[in-house]
Amino acid sequence: MIGIQDSTTNHFSSLIRNGGKYIIPKFQRDYSWDLEQWDDLWQDIRNMIAEQSDHYMGYLVLQTTKGKDRFIIDGQQRFTTITFIILAAIKAIQKLIVNGVDVDDNEQRVKTLQNTYIGNLDPISLEYDNILVLNRNNDAYYREYIVKLGEMRVRNTSYTEKLMRKCFEWYDRQMTGLYKSGSEYAELITYIVDHLYFTIIRVDDEMNAFRVFETLNARGVQLSSADLLKNYLFSLVDNSVQFPDRIATLEEKWSNLTQNIQAEKLPDFIRYYWNSKNKTVRANELFKAIRGKIKTAEEVFALVNEMMEYSDIYMALRNANDELWQGRREITDNIELLNLFNMKQPYSLLMAAYKHLERDDFMRLLSDVITVGFRYNVICGKNPNDIEKVYNTIATQIYNTSIYNRKQMQDIYVDDNEFVTVFSHKAFSPNTRNNKVVKYILGKYERFKGGTRDISLTSETDTLEHILPQNPGLEWGDDNYDFDSLIYRIGNLCLLEKNYNRDLENKPYSEKCYVYAQSAFETTRIIPSLYHEWNGDTINQRQKQMADCAKTIWKIDF
Repeated sequence: MIGIQDSTTNHFSSLIRNGGKYIIPKFQRDYSWDLEQWDDLWQDIRNMIAEQSDHYMGYLVLQTTKGKDRFIIDGQQRFTTITFIILAAIKAIQKLIVNGVDVDDNEQRVKTLQNTYIGNLDPISLEYDNILVLNRNNDAYYREYIVKLGEMRVRNTSYTEKLMRKCFEWYDRQMTGLYKSGSEYAELITYIVDHLYFTIIRVDDEMNAFRVFETLNARGVQLSSADLLKNYLFSLVDNSVQFPDRIATLEEKWSNLTQNIQAEKLPDFIRYYWNSKNKTVRANELFKAIRGKIKTAEEVFALVNEMMEYSDIYMALRNANDELWQGRREITDNIELLNLFNMKQPYSLLMAAYKHLERDDFMRLLSDVITVGFRYNVICGKNPNDIEKVYNTIATQIYNTSIYNRKQMQDIYVDDNEFVTVFSHKAFSPNTRNNKVVKYILGKYERFKGGTRDISLTSETDTLEHILPQNPGLEWGDDNYDFDSLIYRIGNLCLLEKNYNRDLENKPYSEKCYVYAQSAFETTRIIPSLYHEWNGDTINQRQKQMADCAKTIWKIDF
């Protein structure tokens, strides 16, 4: 195995007591674990203690140095989080000291535990010489606030610094009140470090540290495409005598990219970026595809530079209020819908379109994407993989020619017959997102029918009214219809002002009609004149009429 000195199994305690430092290189990604990972690790520790067993933490890839120090090439998230757990337990002992519990003994415990697992305190500067050294974006906050166990800085902190603070505070809450004595917390720390173990892979230099990721991936270790790609790209860039700062330059560019995207979104972004100009690949094929095309240092820098350009577009597609769309209402409304519909498949297409089309053509394409997506995704719920392939074909066409051919959308445009059939029976289960989707549908229907009011999806003034109530009483009778299947049908819903809606509750249809007739919404006001009773047949009839309108409202003329 190229570049690997040895592979051993070690418990955390044997690592931390070797007398050296563990340094996370500057180029490594920032701390990115969140609640799900924190809780998973904590539950694993609790189970390990309950069962009096060990727990396997996976691979830890270390680059050796001439002394005892080691660079953590992979495993920094786990290593850092374990350190936070130890610090949270030490803080729990400090709380006992504040409360006057075994002050002398606990002060000695705190000092010993900090010296053993965190670092030595300089008596002059009162700064810790830490065993763990984080990357350039994390280390200052770690040293100044987390290690010192004081008040955490909240204002003017980065996304990753907020994660670090929240992680420590979360473990601090788990530790608070867990035990009544400092010795029990000390025993907890000792058990954790003695029973969490890693497979340690040591590599001899920076380039082999990069290349070892591919070996790990082949062994089934779950590394993200972004991790694999980063290390592959760095392996192609050498610090030559003529250009000694190449790695540092690439480190800076990669760090900027990661900060712009945020680490947990980076693998998705890289795939959408790549698919905006190349044949579509799935997530598990992405690294192989990029490795097949990027072979030189020149290509590495070109790739990273272009990804940085595209990253701004990607993040703007996720936020209708992004500065990129400032003053463009026709775009922001559709970006809001793109995210409301949870449509990620068009990202590659939209990034290519924004970069290579005139603005009017981009807006036309974005509008078409919303119409196609409404029919395909929102109403008909068809296979998203199929639609992504078509979007990719259009994206590469735009990338190569700067021309958008609308007819290419026809393959994923649900025809009127299918759309009307599905729309006629569509129901949306109640949740915040679906309520906004239904409000959007009814708002478009209202305008189509001559209404003049603009409907805000977030407005609390304009509400959704269930004509057949969500909890119908005996006054609604029993007409042999399954009420549960009818309540959330589009045909059973209308727009109604909040001041009217709050008084209706479960009143009979005849009483509701008096209120509907006073509404400013055209499609609500005419309900009493069109339907003299309300039952399953009425809901089916109204929804079929709405579906016939919908095929015109959401339509593309090819």
